[in-house]
Amino acid sequence: MIPAALYHRVSTVDQNPRAVRRELRAAAKRLGLRIVLDVEEIGSGANNNRPGLVRVLQAARHGTVTTVVVWKLDRFGRSAFDLLGNLRQLEAAGARFLSLTQGIDIRPGGDPMSRLLLTMLSAVAEFERDLIVERTRLGLENARRAGKQLGRPRVPRPSPESVRRLKDKGATWSQIAGSWTAAFGQLGWL
Repeated sequence: MIPAALYHRVSTVDQNPRAVRRELRAAAKRLGLRIVLDVEEIGSGANNNRPGLVRVLQAARHGTVTTVVVWKLDRFGRSAFDLLGNLRQLEAAGARFLSLTQGIDIRPGGDPMSRLLLTMLSAVAEFERDLIVERTRLGLENARRAGKQLGRPRVPRPSPESVRRLKDKGATWSQIAGSWTAAFGQLGWL
């Protein structure tokens, strides 16, 4: 059986990778792949230094895996530059790359049509990321103009002097935190 790495990334903790995990594992079985590395991580696809991605690329370089399987190209990365660079690393290591939902199958020394499709889809993934960034920025600007409070709610904090006084009296950090939490709760601040 061919040693493979499955890689899946979600952007937020709210996203549920369960269905994709099931599909990736079923595809590996169908393709006769032996899963030696199964990576799921949370993070932006714009960041090319994700720990799981780095592990997958290292496994390919060391010959631990000879195939990398992803659900969709944009789960592997959102920057066309990074995506193409990472795929060149896989090719240099002699590893095959499969994107299940897009029918991308890049083998070392593969065909020009697959490379063209991959390059175009890399650009689309980066374009999608840029649209998300733009929509987020506009949404934040609109919220600010509407006077909405952004970020975490502000809560009163103890003064450094009061914390120092409690610490000097022998209170532990847990006791100090507990006393302030209790005081704020009684005042209706928490």
